[in-house]
Amino acid sequence: MIWLLAGAAVVLVVVMGLVVVGRETGRLAAAARPAVFELEEAVDFIADRLPPEVAGRLTHDDVRWVLRADADLLESATEEGDRHSRLEVVEEDAAVARILAVADATGRDLADADVVSVLDARMDYLEAIGAIGPQVAEPGDDPSP
Repeated sequence: MIWLLAGAAVVLVVVMGLVVVGRETGRLAAAARPAVFELEEAVDFIADRLPPEVAGRLTHDDVRWVLRADADLLESATEEGDRHSRLEVVEEDAAVARILAVADATGRDLADADVVSVLDARMDYLEAIGAIGPQVAEPGDDPSP
């Protein structure tokens, strides 16, 4: 009789475990995966998608350097301080110009097209990881395709 009760208890525990694991698996499958920018993954992704003429000039280290320089620009544009009350927009031309200025100051030989290609491929990476989505329609635009 004791073996029957022990067997029923084991079956009950296993069933409860399967129900809990199944429920949590379903919940996690439905939850949105957080978008995380992994630098090394981004460097590989971007380097694989550069146009051939740019890929021939840039190394993975150059791509990594451009990404870090751009991150520094974005960070400086969003610093707290006297600018906290206004919206700061970083234009692509300004980002390219700043990256090229820093490259010249540090002795890196980068062309405008190289930086633009890396930044364009970076946007593709951000879309691929789900960090950005489709462009939002402007107010008053016709939402139909």
